[in-house]
Amino acid sequence: MLRTVSKSSNSKTGPIAVTYRSGQHSTYATCPASCPLNPKPAESTAQVDKAYLRALLVAVPKDGQAWTYSHFHWSKLPAAAPGWTVMNYSADTIQDAIAAVQHGRPAVLAAAPAETRDSWPMLVDSVRFVVCPEQLAPADSGFNCASCGNGRPLCARPDRDYVIVFLAHGTGRRLAESDDQGGCYAATGPTAIQWHGTRTAGQVDDAAAVRRFARSLPPGSLLRHHVAGDVGLAS
Repeated sequence: MLRTVSKSSNSKTGPIAVTYRSGQHSTYATCPASCPLNPKPAESTAQVDKAYLRALLVAVPKDGQAWTYSHFHWSKLPAAAPGWTVMNYSADTIQDAIAAVQHGRPAVLAAAPAETRDSWPMLVDSVRFVVCPEQLAPADSGFNCASCGNGRPLCARPDRDYVIVFLAHGTGRRLAESDDQGGCYAATGPTAIQWHGTRTAGQVDDAAAVRRFARSLPPGSLLRHHVAGDVGLAS
């Protein structure tokens, strides 16, 4: 199931196009069961939806940019290529992120402890780690994905050689920082409302819907796929 939003009201993304993806019977059905932030791994999957992934890769606005994140292992994700949606591998450890970069997959470090904020940037095994600029900006600055990188968001750059660090945030921050299962930022709050609603209000043929949505956007648009959800094969 796919929900599309032409102009998001999410303060972190800014007024850009976004999507949400879920299963019909469970919100978490498209997420990998192996994700440590997933609070409901029993309702998730171990398989990538290959048909949807093929559609997602080409779901890029004309003359625009598209990107997303996946908790599936980087080996299950395609290497970056010009003109495709940038698939950022969401790594749980620094070493996993480094391995992804070394194999041509853009990577982010998900849910780094908030108290490490002043530890970055950091160089590990010749790979640079930098914190998401939105998380470093003053709360009242209005900085978001739309203003990141002077119109070329860091996460939308397929050929970057650095890892973007996301500090744990949201009501599940403490759980995300622990060794316990759960802590997904989309489990509560406005994001959760949008995501859970995707099960009933989303489009069933998500592969067709994601291509159609990208084509419908004005030239030069920014498109953040999957504010919540992933590329898994939902049962």
